[in-house]
Amino acid sequence: MFVSLATQIPQAAALAVAAALTNATALLAQTFVAVSDLGVQLFLVVGLFTSQRAPDETHPLGYGRERFFWTLFAALGIFVSGFAVATVEAVEAVVNPTPVSSFAVGYVVLVVSLALDGIALVAALRETRRQAGGRGRALRRHLEHTTEPATVTELLSNAIGVSGGIVALVGLALVQATGSVWPDAVASALIGLALMVAAIVLTQKNRTLLTGRGVHPEIVARMREAVVQEPGILEVPDLFAVVVGPSELVVDGDVTFRDDFDVPQVEAAIERVSADLRARWPEIRYVSLTPVPERRPRRATP
Repeated sequence: MFVSLATQIPQAAALAVAAALTNATALLAQTFVAVSDLGVQLFLVVGLFTSQRAPDETHPLGYGRERFFWTLFAALGIFVSGFAVATVEAVEAVVNPTPVSSFAVGYVVLVVSLALDGIALVAALRETRRQAGGRGRALRRHLEHTTEPATVTELLSNAIGVSGGIVALVGLALVQATGSVWPDAVASALIGLALMVAAIVLTQKNRTLLTGRGVHPEIVARMREAVVQEPGILEVPDLFAVVVGPSELVVDGDVTFRDDFDVPQVEAAIERVSADLRARWPEIRYVSLTPVPERRPRRATP
């Protein structure tokens, strides 16, 4: 994250200079990509530090969801950048076309920018695959179910940087070959649309995390099986897990015990089950199991 932040500053500056020299809208679009990526990195850094604060009286479960909040801001920034590129700049390039020049400068800057984005993408992809492998998941499944928004955000922003660089290069080459400004405008619009799609994906993911998303039913089923294996526990009428931060869960539920279990035995069983759940799923932060005589409905929010 910090390496990407350091490289994005000179990259954005170089793209801005090249866009000014060439008058290429596609290069300007890539400048927006670099600037939005820089903003993403800044928001991720802020979220990283604010989410690591220790629990207190006002936030007894900690500040983990701060990461989701700041990543949501990053997604909104990406959307604004994409909208500006896809509509304002692309339309302006068609309505008021400006001759593109200094192609050599544009090619050099785009190739260097593409290489830097490619290195960052490979690094992000390698790290994401490592995380997915550690959880026994395929890459796609991991991206769908991960509760660490920085993983998806970094991967998407780097992928847009690479794909946008390729589109900008093709657009610049077609402008030079045909003398028409249309390839430049189309390339700019495509880059802007890619930013908007990525922003919508990130916004949706962070919305679900901020609003208290649960874990996949298969995981809850395995947790239930682990609880019911404890001697003395007859049934698990209700069990759920809620995301409270990046790779942080709270597990809550009801359990029924044998009639001959006294209070100390019940407390000891719950303690053993809680320790077992944390051992199997290290992301579990708190476990709350309530002994009940029978199934009870969850209380609806008024």
